[in-house]
Amino acid sequence: MSALTGNLHRLSSGDEFGVITEGLPSAGQIAASIAHEINNPLETVTNCLYLMDQAQMDETARSYLKLAERELNRIAHITASTLGFHRQSARQVKTDIHEMLENVLSLFEGRLTSNSITVIRRFDASSQISVFESEMQQVLGCIIANAIDAMLANQSGRLLIRTAFARERATGREGVFVTIADNGVGMDRHTSRDIFEPFFSTKSTPRTGLGLWVSRGILEKHGGSIRLRSRTGRRSGSTFRIFLPLRTTQAQRRMANVLPFPT
Repeated sequence: MSALTGNLHRLSSGDEFGVITEGLPSAGQIAASIAHEINNPLETVTNCLYLMDQAQMDETARSYLKLAERELNRIAHITASTLGFHRQSARQVKTDIHEMLENVLSLFEGRLTSNSITVIRRFDASSQISVFESEMQQVLGCIIANAIDAMLANQSGRLLIRTAFARERATGREGVFVTIADNGVGMDRHTSRDIFEPFFSTKSTPRTGLGLWVSRGILEKHGGSIRLRSRTGRRSGSTFRIFLPLRTTQAQRRMANVLPFPT
């Protein structure tokens, strides 16, 4: 029992953080592998539809063909986004933050539509920023997925995504703020305080409770930060605000392959 207690203590203190994060990409790698395999029959079906489009047919049949082509293009976009979502980044690259947000949103298009969730975009910031692309997509995906979960009970909802160029008040650094807000059930003070702790989860279904903890570590690796404001009751909802600096320090660049334990 004492050995088990000691192991748990080391795990919670961050000594085993690398072991945890090492296993996290496996699910993403499986998803990317499936997406890659889907591409082969997808290409065949696309070619078949192209050949059909050259044939003579009435307007009703052609309208169905066009519908099939549109849906097939949507599948192709989702598989491409999934492959990009889990591709490991060896270094920071200049990325269009708005394009990245759109790619992540496309992965949740089905859930957003089926749950009558409206997405409101307010993109004001300069779109180019240097990030580890696949890791930042994971962060955005984690927050958006949690926002959707929070709105399921409402049978409808509003997801606001806003970008703005600003200066961080505490440090004076220039950067981009990405705000993701929902009108879901919200969180009380206790939950808001613990939401970034490892193994903490509010979900009834089994989860690792590591998503936001790892997300905060990824943002700190980028020299950024994340803040949460949430409330329950009549006007419930949660707002996550991410800050990403336009320039990273030399120390942060040396941490390219090290995900720090969040403090």
